[in-house]
Amino acid sequence: MGTNATQHAGTASLATPAKLLLIDDDTQWLSLTSDLLAETAPDFDVVTATSLATGRQQFTESAFDCVVCDYRLADGTGLELLSTVRASHPELPFVLVTSHGDESVAADAINKGVTDYIPKELINEDFDDPDESIFGTQLRKAVRSYRDRRALQQERELKTTAVDLLTTVSNQQDLYRQFCALLRDNYSYGGVWIGTIGAGGRIIPRAISGCETYVQALDLAGNGNDRFDPAIRALETDTVSVAAVDNADPWAEQWTAATTGFDFEAGIGLPIGDDRMQFGVLGAYTAQTPITDEQRDLLREFACLISYTVRTDEWTESLIAEEPVTLEIEVDAPTEPLIAFADQLSTSIEFSISSVAEHKTGKLLYTVEVTGSVPDDCQEHITAADYIEPYDTTETADSHTYRFLVTPPTPESIAREYGMQFETITVDDGLRTITGYLSTDSVVPNLLADLRSAFEHTTLTRVTSAMTQSRATTTTTAQLLDPLTTRQREILSQAYRTGYFEEPRAINATELADRFGIARATFTQHLRSAQRKLFATVFDGEEQQ
Repeated sequence: MGTNATQHAGTASLATPAKLLLIDDDTQWLSLTSDLLAETAPDFDVVTATSLATGRQQFTESAFDCVVCDYRLADGTGLELLSTVRASHPELPFVLVTSHGDESVAADAINKGVTDYIPKELINEDFDDPDESIFGTQLRKAVRSYRDRRALQQERELKTTAVDLLTTVSNQQDLYRQFCALLRDNYSYGGVWIGTIGAGGRIIPRAISGCETYVQALDLAGNGNDRFDPAIRALETDTVSVAAVDNADPWAEQWTAATTGFDFEAGIGLPIGDDRMQFGVLGAYTAQTPITDEQRDLLREFACLISYTVRTDEWTESLIAEEPVTLEIEVDAPTEPLIAFADQLSTSIEFSISSVAEHKTGKLLYTVEVTGSVPDDCQEHITAADYIEPYDTTETADSHTYRFLVTPPTPESIAREYGMQFETITVDDGLRTITGYLSTDSVVPNLLADLRSAFEHTTLTRVTSAMTQSRATTTTTAQLLDPLTTRQREILSQAYRTGYFEEPRAINATELADRFGIARATFTQHLRSAQRKLFATVFDGEEQQ
């Protein structure tokens, strides 16, 4: 079950090491920080530079996953290097470090595209307590987010190519053939094939590219033979299956024998289907080993794309003309922390989640409204709940507001990755019901696939177009918030819900910034940017009407 994760996304080592460029003209601090990363974040390959000129030269000569630069350098500033980086790499993680923090530096840095702004004092604290290194955690989160965006961009490019196929190829057989050629030609696979299930469970090869002789030698009768092949095994087990030469897999010996004479070191099979039924399989073979997580993810999305494009006309249309949608999703997961906690309460109590935000620890900060007669032992249930950490509580005469820290993955942590804006989240009778807005319907299948990988019993109960009403006459909350980034929406929501805008203020900027694990200057800049975008949407919209 996905909720059994024991490591936070920020503290777990990166699946693939990252190359980091660290720049500071203070050689002693540079050496201490480099040693700190070597101890607390060995998944980073650190390259150092002591000047703007040297750092700029190293950046142009090598490929990096992240850049960390001091603001003040002897021959310039970190913002000058940021301009160089952004000219060629608009989204590469760039972290500005300085002991000269003020509002003007933060504002200028954020406006120019800095990923994060960290006072040097916070990093210096890690020297004394490296086991609780905030610096390494923040860097991992930045790199992971960057890699996720790149993977999403690759997925979008893949879907764009698939759209071209869908609009030019009308014959289903040709479509299968073109899909195989696309994978083989663009992603370095030695062989790719697609098969569908025929009578009696027999696998019928519909398209083969580069592995004709190998596939023709397989027993495709559906009787369980040749299970060494990952595609046959994937169809039988209804899950992703991988094979490799000389590994610990029980089928490795047979796989090695069967692929003798072929340039296949590893293979992967994925079932093709949807909620209604499984109808085929995708097999891919490569000379590279092992099969990486990125390859798995790409092929999983490709299999999902094949499923939705081939089996439903509606999905074909949605690929050709994307539009925003409103979703309602139900998650039936009795062991999910908040559902398990809600089940401990009386059925007369109303339980709703009013906001979700990422906390500085990598967990999610949930604000939960409990209305009704709250039992005296409610706090005991909270303390005893797995993966829930109490944050604070506010009580009124007829309701309680609880804030919990919850370890991902949760339904909301997954939905946030796809940019979902939540409208309502309720928990009732063991079901989590989430309604929200997505700016494009093209991510719906992937969102559902990710949710089901962690919470098997996930159901899409409603999907409606957000374009059914004219935007010229009706502006929804989701449309007002659409220009804001996920971080800006979370900061604005938390500021509102915690009384930041009240008079007198119930919470100050420093306290809110601490919740998010960012500098106060960064928090206030995000908040101002969110307000400016929101006001622009409201008042510019009035002028156009």
